[in-house]
Amino acid sequence: MKIRLVVILSFCILFVWGLTAERDRVEALEIGRHNSEQMPKGKEADGLPNDFILRNNKIHALVSGAQPFRRANMTTEYAFVLQGCLFDLDLRGEDNDQLTAFRPGGEGGYMSFVRIADDGSGSGTAVIEAVRTAAKDDGLYTRHEYRLEQDWQYLLVSSTYRNESQEAKTITPSPVWKGLDGEQSVGNIRVGDSIDPFDKRGYAVGPVKGTTLIDELALEPGGKKTFQVRIAVADSPLAAYGVLAAAEGPTGEVSGTAKDSDGQPAVHASLMVGIADTRIPHYPDAEGRFSFRLPTGNHKVKFEDIGRGPVEKEVSVKRNSAAQLDFTVSKASTVKVAIKDADGRPSPGKVQFIGIDGTTTPNFGTDYRAHGGNHQYQTHDGRVTQQVPPGKYLLRVTLGPEHDLVERRIEVAREQTLAVEATLRRTVDTKGWISTDYHAHSTPSGDNYCNTNDRVINLAAEHIEFAPTTEHQRLYDWEPYIDRLGLSSRIKTVPGIELTGSGQHFNAFPFVPDPLSQNGGAPLWTYDPRINAIVLRNWGTPSLAAGSRIDTLLNARNRVEPFGGGPDRWVQANHPNVGNVFFDRDQDGNRDGGFVGFEELIDGAEVWSDEILNLSPTYAGSRGANRTFGWLQMLNQGRHVWCVAVSDAHRVFGNGVGGWRTYVPSSTDRPGDIDHAEIIRNSKAGRMMITNGPFLKVTTAEGLPIGSTVVSAGFIDLKIQVQTPNWLEIDRVQVLVSGRQPEQYNFRKDVNPGMFSDGTVRFDEIIRVMLQRDEHLIVVATGENSNLEKGWGLNPYGQMHPVAYTNPIYVDVDHNGFQANGDTLGHPLMTAPRAD
Repeated sequence: MKIRLVVILSFCILFVWGLTAERDRVEALEIGRHNSEQMPKGKEADGLPNDFILRNNKIHALVSGAQPFRRANMTTEYAFVLQGCLFDLDLRGEDNDQLTAFRPGGEGGYMSFVRIADDGSGSGTAVIEAVRTAAKDDGLYTRHEYRLEQDWQYLLVSSTYRNESQEAKTITPSPVWKGLDGEQSVGNIRVGDSIDPFDKRGYAVGPVKGTTLIDELALEPGGKKTFQVRIAVADSPLAAYGVLAAAEGPTGEVSGTAKDSDGQPAVHASLMVGIADTRIPHYPDAEGRFSFRLPTGNHKVKFEDIGRGPVEKEVSVKRNSAAQLDFTVSKASTVKVAIKDADGRPSPGKVQFIGIDGTTTPNFGTDYRAHGGNHQYQTHDGRVTQQVPPGKYLLRVTLGPEHDLVERRIEVAREQTLAVEATLRRTVDTKGWISTDYHAHSTPSGDNYCNTNDRVINLAAEHIEFAPTTEHQRLYDWEPYIDRLGLSSRIKTVPGIELTGSGQHFNAFPFVPDPLSQNGGAPLWTYDPRINAIVLRNWGTPSLAAGSRIDTLLNARNRVEPFGGGPDRWVQANHPNVGNVFFDRDQDGNRDGGFVGFEELIDGAEVWSDEILNLSPTYAGSRGANRTFGWLQMLNQGRHVWCVAVSDAHRVFGNGVGGWRTYVPSSTDRPGDIDHAEIIRNSKAGRMMITNGPFLKVTTAEGLPIGSTVVSAGFIDLKIQVQTPNWLEIDRVQVLVSGRQPEQYNFRKDVNPGMFSDGTVRFDEIIRVMLQRDEHLIVVATGENSNLEKGWGLNPYGQMHPVAYTNPIYVDVDHNGFQANGDTLGHPLMTAPRAD
């Protein structure tokens, strides 16, 4: 019996060992749709079929293949594709890639091929090579080799150049990377940090001993040069530096813990280590542990953390020896806020921490972070835990402009944890309407580094209820993120895109993405906006049906269904240059009608601003073109387009969601039950109200909504109601008559005090507008003597005046169809002359 147990146990041990050995062996493999789950994951992961993976027991990496138009994302490089470049690099078994792209020798452009040179099965060395033949590059041969062996925590990258032409060729041997922050050099090693240090991932790159990197070199005919660098990944910039330092010279290991007197780990702390007059950070893990390698010698290590006192120690590092370094630190001064709704349930929200009575307003970190960015903390589940320096603070708690603001004054002592409760009450009645944002971004867009989870939390904390997914240049879907955060009852999304190029941008939705195709299966942008609008209207993601996103002939031959749009497909023009797109196509300063017919191909345009009452072609205080004024001019020429307001958010603080929004009628007030097709139908009908805070509701006396065309003889009665929460107010209501501001329809609080009140309902009147000809009517509500600072704190949004306005109601006075009056509002129609 004992022998049998020993045999079984031995078999199990061998089986587990075999699985582990198989998993940890060095290998190179090509990715297809059948094994795409093998690709590295993380915030910046961008793998696709026909890319290549290198991995060992320490790290895994992804090298882009030679697919057409291959890019990590839109802005990795605008000017060229990135084939044969390193897109992802992370520790093995972790899903935390933070690298956008690494380009050996500044690589960019089409390669002849990318392939596995050695899969590692026999040699123990895995190699991927990317080659551009001399014939493809006017006589210059280029080969980049990515090499990995067992126990390496870095890739060895060799770039070979050979001049097969009859004239000198310029090469740029130095590598280029993108997607990192806090870059600095220590000797010949360059380090970079995650955009958000809380992601705890660092990278380092440096030349192999004997290699000198130069920015530019003339390679003579027949000449050949090879340059070698290592690129390492670790849980901090310091640890990544240590990996490369150990490969080049004598080092020792430093390890220890950073905990307070109760044994609680300092998980958000930094250990700043001085090396050659440079301070490089390392971050304790979730248990407060840390480990990194340093060159031999004495080094100062400084512990830093918000809400704790600094601690500085010195460590002596000996070659191939281990040094223990433990920090016992003070408890963190901490504020815990519990946010609830009126029924006592946890509620999303935003908390501002404003220093008072001599306390400095804190900065908690990167503007891309929801949980402690700048001086604010945004929560999706009502829980806020934020370390703060001891002192006195004013807390302001908000949940968008439908809820009253709650203020709490607190004093936090050293090492104290202070509990605060805040109940947010929804005082603005928006029944029958939902708040939307048709344009926001996170890191898949490429032009920002906002984690998608942070963007979704930002949407919840600002009470955006319908937010289509609109990443730059790729079909994408935020729904899995919303579900994982438990927000499916609060936020509705549909897959969409912002189609982007060096001209007019577009947002469109819904689509069906293909996650395993470049750009999610999105179409290519072209210069003529009319073509883009038509393509987006009809796009059906052909790659999902074995078709091509670039070869229409192939799609026709294979009978791939070309159409995927329908009546619920929304197409909008983003931040248009009104003078160019609608009036001055060739941008020579002369009006030529722009891209004629464009407005008939789109459903709306981002022609909003807070300068709807500024009847000038330029914004107040700047030379920028006032697109809202251009929109009013367009309407008067009979060129109709609905206005939509969006955030175009790229960060959480400073350029997050919530500063602008569009309200649209909905048959349900429960975001999880929103019917996107209904919202799109109402948007296409112009039933959209534009606001940065006030809730403005306008109908005709008969109940017809904004966006309607009304037949009326001589006058029209408008029912106008304006509501605000307790942190903003309005003092003027103006009815625009075909863009003009008649004084008899200009109602100011100081002149007409009886029309305004100090409660939630600030204005509630029926206004009769007398008309002698066809006119379009837009109602504006604004606070000319106030701003939004209470709700936004130091965010630049706080400096705006409150303003809301409607899309037009068209009034047909002579009963023969609406006729625009042609008024240019005192200025020539806008043009867009080139700056040159």
